[in-house]
Amino acid sequence: MVSPDEADVEIHVKGPGALIKGLGSQTLICRVDLYTELASDPAGSSHFIRPGTYSIPLMKKRIAIPRKCTITDITPNFVTISLEEKKTDTFPVKVPYQGKPAAGYTALPAETKPETVAVTGAASRLEDLEAIRTKPVDITRARENFKKELPLDIDPESGLSTPNKTVIALVAIEKKQITKTFADIPIETINTEKRIVISPDRMEITVKGPANILNNSGVREQFNGSMDLKGLGPGVYVRRAVINLPVGLILENAEPEIFTVKIEP
Repeated sequence: MVSPDEADVEIHVKGPGALIKGLGSQTLICRVDLYTELASDPAGSSHFIRPGTYSIPLMKKRIAIPRKCTITDITPNFVTISLEEKKTDTFPVKVPYQGKPAAGYTALPAETKPETVAVTGAASRLEDLEAIRTKPVDITRARENFKKELPLDIDPESGLSTPNKTVIALVAIEKKQITKTFADIPIETINTEKRIVISPDRMEITVKGPANILNNSGVREQFNGSMDLKGLGPGVYVRRAVINLPVGLILENAEPEIFTVKIEP
């Protein structure tokens, strides 16, 4: 039954005052029997009622009240329900975050065990479902990976169910990676005592790495380009520079790539 899961029904009751007053604090339930109370037989010769929309009469005898009380009126007299085929399908599990990790860190999408869960419910509701979410996990000021058991966030009124009540979330926290460009990086020479002219004598590099390292004001001083001129005599040469970076940084690009080196007598 996909709609309504519950319907409000108003009843008028006659009986002793004390009993009537007691009914006001209770939640009364009106039960219906889909096999016996439908005007037509939707099951026919089969053992189940076919999917469809049906009007169900509400009967006084289906509402439990004290014997000395009598129901004089029910509003509405009918309730309309829709029956759909029940299906089961498998969906990935997604973990929403709340809060932010510590400065300079970022949270990767969480992995879960299991990665997917089987969900059963009305066919129309499963068609609109892309993933099953867990309750949010707090990553406020997190600096390292952690595990947490999380309940699945399924609305009890959705008519959906799953045998998995919880999953284990594996939350990965890593240093935030950024890309930054540095200009005017000098080119040094090694293994020569001759007078050297390099053209151009500066380069621009683009580096990727943790934000807390690349945003440090002194990191630029740790970059340098070098050329080994061992064994080269006077003349003009075309050479590449070796870029030296601190541990944890990755060179994304360097311009220019080729340099003209003039070694004077």
